[in-house]
Amino acid sequence: MSHPVLARPAESCPALARTPRNRFLAFAFAAADLLVETTADGTIVFADGAFNTRFRRPASSFVGEPLHRLIAVEDQPALLLALVAVREYGRATPFVVRLADSEGSRMTLSALAMNEGTQLYVTFGRAALQSLPGPERPGRIRDAAEARRRTSEAAPGRLGLLEVKGWAEARDKLPTCDQQALEREVIAAVQRHAGPGAATSELSGGRFGVLSAGGTNMTALAGEIGEVLRSTALAPGARVAGVAMALNDGGLGPARAARALRLALGGFRDGGLDAAARLGLGEGLVSFVAAADARIEATRAAIRERRFRLQFQPIVTLRERQVHHYEALLRPISTPDLPVQGPQEFVLFAEAAGLSEELDWAVLDQAATASETARGASVAVNISGLSMQSGAFRERMLDRLASAAKAGANLLIELTETADIEDFESAAVSMAGLRAAGVPVCLDDFGSGSAAFRYLREFRVDYVKLDGGYVRGALTNAREHGFLLSMVELANFMGAKSVAETIETEAQARLMREIGVEFGQGYLFGRPGSLPEPL
Repeated sequence: MSHPVLARPAESCPALARTPRNRFLAFAFAAADLLVETTADGTIVFADGAFNTRFRRPASSFVGEPLHRLIAVEDQPALLLALVAVREYGRATPFVVRLADSEGSRMTLSALAMNEGTQLYVTFGRAALQSLPGPERPGRIRDAAEARRRTSEAAPGRLGLLEVKGWAEARDKLPTCDQQALEREVIAAVQRHAGPGAATSELSGGRFGVLSAGGTNMTALAGEIGEVLRSTALAPGARVAGVAMALNDGGLGPARAARALRLALGGFRDGGLDAAARLGLGEGLVSFVAAADARIEATRAAIRERRFRLQFQPIVTLRERQVHHYEALLRPISTPDLPVQGPQEFVLFAEAAGLSEELDWAVLDQAATASETARGASVAVNISGLSMQSGAFRERMLDRLASAAKAGANLLIELTETADIEDFESAAVSMAGLRAAGVPVCLDDFGSGSAAFRYLREFRVDYVKLDGGYVRGALTNAREHGFLLSMVELANFMGAKSVAETIETEAQARLMREIGVEFGQGYLFGRPGSLPEPL
């Protein structure tokens, strides 16, 4: 079987032109009841259609609200992964969701990204009766009850995790556009196997998430994907495996279910199926959270007993190569009862378990003590968006920063986006308190997700830290170079200075300097270690 990617020459990637709103409305409403335009982070900026009929509210009243408010709680985790897909690939395969209206109406959701992912267009249309399973094709619908029975197709309820080992090696042998075509071929194969309504996204190199209505055989799917890859002659030894988990939240609530899903996806994204097995993701979201209770208590004890250490990595001025400040990096101390491995998993698990405030306080307090001891060394401390929304944490944080300043410490706050901010008013009060106290703020991992773009719009910050993935790719990938340049220009426009992370070579440092980045962090300038001795 020949592969279509190999049958054509390399070509430039066509840009998606901006579509005038009136034209988009005309086409969208040909098959939709509701139309929504959102920002990259899912905040509604325009709405039209039958909102009064569905929600008993005018469409305009939804402007400023998050998109997930339109979706039933049970289907919000599915929406989360679908938005990942549309940001990555420009569109999401249509699938059925239940609305958060009084009847739980089932609608087909379609999504399209435009203008480099800064705008998302989402339509909701009636589920197509002709596509429903069963021996009987629907003819005339006699009443509303029969219509509801016939439209009882299950919404996406299972998350499949698919890992392709050797994927990067196969993909990197192709030109950029052909890489994207190969990715589309693999995703198309997933869609064919997973069936109508499935949504697919590559979470990291060779690691895919697959949302389906519940019947996807991940072992069979892995075999099919293996055949697709082997047919390219680029990956003759490709090894593919998969596992599935149920997404029914079982009363967890949308916030906790979303955080648990984020932990599941993050663990798989970073560690593959080995991490998925260690976290117990094959048992379903509810079982995963229930089984986590013992891990939560062990993690809480580790935080309380300060079973972690901080290492400090220098951030330097790219022109003079002088240390500007240090970032405090969490390093858990491995103990037999600690259920998580590595700092990223530790942080994500703490957030999913509702321990982010406890962890952030412990890190802040320890970093402040280190900065007090090493007089003259400025230290940046990572604080979760979850903690920034808490009034109690805000008071405690500002008091500790004030006492640290009196003791000679010099601290910065790095706002992370591992957990999204939902209460922007409370977070804005925290940000204003930091500014009033003279504490600089940096947005961490800018570009790795959509939340930081909204943070930059909502909050006044002093620094923007550019995601290392773009820094690594900018030398060889024109698209990532252009995107990185745009982020630097946006940060400058908003009055923030840029920090490029994971700089490992002089060529990377030189490029960052050329595009206007002022500060750099990475092994080229120093590995994490101890703070310098006081002068």
